[in-house]
Amino acid sequence: MAKLTAEKRQAQIVTMLAQNGAMKSTDLSRHFGVSRETIRRDLITLNEAGEIKKYFGSAIPAHDFSIEPVSKRSMENHELKERIARKALSLMPSPAIVFIDTGSTPLCFAQLLKPLSGYTVITNSMPVVNELIESDNQVIIAGGTLNHRIWATCGLQTASFLQTVKVEFAILGSSGFERHHGPASNNFDDANIKQAVIDGAMTSLVLADSTKASYSSLLQYASWRDISYLITDAGISDTKQEEIAAMTDVVIVDVDE
Repeated sequence: MAKLTAEKRQAQIVTMLAQNGAMKSTDLSRHFGVSRETIRRDLITLNEAGEIKKYFGSAIPAHDFSIEPVSKRSMENHELKERIARKALSLMPSPAIVFIDTGSTPLCFAQLLKPLSGYTVITNSMPVVNELIESDNQVIIAGGTLNHRIWATCGLQTASFLQTVKVEFAILGSSGFERHHGPASNNFDDANIKQAVIDGAMTSLVLADSTKASYSSLLQYASWRDISYLITDAGISDTKQEEIAAMTDVVIVDVDE
């Protein structure tokens, strides 16, 4: 990637930590293509400014594993996320019974369904509900306790309901999954919901742009072997692609799609 100024690199570090939790300085060094000493200076600067919390060899967000609102995240790499969502839609018949997860890329998928009809959508995501409320698709909301950090219902009631339903397709998101052997999340409630959905889905698709393969999040919510497809873009490294492809089908979205 093109070299950034220290100011821009530090701003991106804060954003990455806010979205994906703790990261090692070695991961940041590799992601930005700079030396570990450069990253160390960045982390010291951000720590002194109160933007992050620096520990030996790693850093976390200043306010624990905070998650930026999906409305803000959906603006980042929007065209790429839309192409990934469009590829997912092309892999399923119409109509279908679909679970749509929280997160910015699943939200792009919901936006593609909005002008269509005949789908049954089950979701715990409030942004997805808002997107489809006036569509000609049936929308079933998984009730439960509202988690304002991820704009979704979670908890025992949500998980219990999702364990009783079977869907043809599950559209799932992921936080950074470097150093994990499956898709990841930064929220325990969110991870539990995803696990319940995967158990009841015939086909599970993880939609994640390639940046998610270059840094790590809090916890893995499934093995890649439990996932039918990872849909991502050509920015993912050959090494990471081969590693994941040994466990599930990896679909690469072309630039022109």
